[in-house]
Amino acid sequence: MNFSSYFTTLKTTEISILILFVIYLIFDINPPESMAKYTDSPLGMAIILIITLYMFISFNPVLGVVGIFVAYEVIRRSAAVNNRGAMLNFTPSQAKKEAEFVQMNPPADQTLEEDMVQQMAPIGQSSMISYNTSEYKPVAHDTHGASLAL
Repeated sequence: MNFSSYFTTLKTTEISILILFVIYLIFDINPPESMAKYTDSPLGMAIILIITLYMFISFNPVLGVVGIFVAYEVIRRSAAVNNRGAMLNFTPSQAKKEAEFVQMNPPADQTLEEDMVQQMAPIGQSSMISYNTSEYKPVAHDTHGASLAL
């Protein structure tokens, strides 16, 4: 594959866009705050993605690849302008959150259920089984056509 053929087929507009993209990537140019708040939104990111895909389809592939890097940098620098990067950097990880929760809720030695079983029915220490007799006699009523459950 001959990469020089991609560069020789560039039009003057594509060359000027490529030069602007390279300048944007090399120098640390942050977007203005008015543009950054729109770029950092989900709709702004979708529009940037659509523009990048359009560049890939309509222009030279070299310009499309550089456009992907520029789109990434625009989104990253917009997040830095909106101070979302600091929020992402200082948000604790899931492992750190779980460690804090374990520290706040130490494991109980015994649960309430285990305590009640210890008090109510200790094996070998309970009284002998006694049966109570009752005068109650259960009576089966008509099931009204329902079948018996066995």
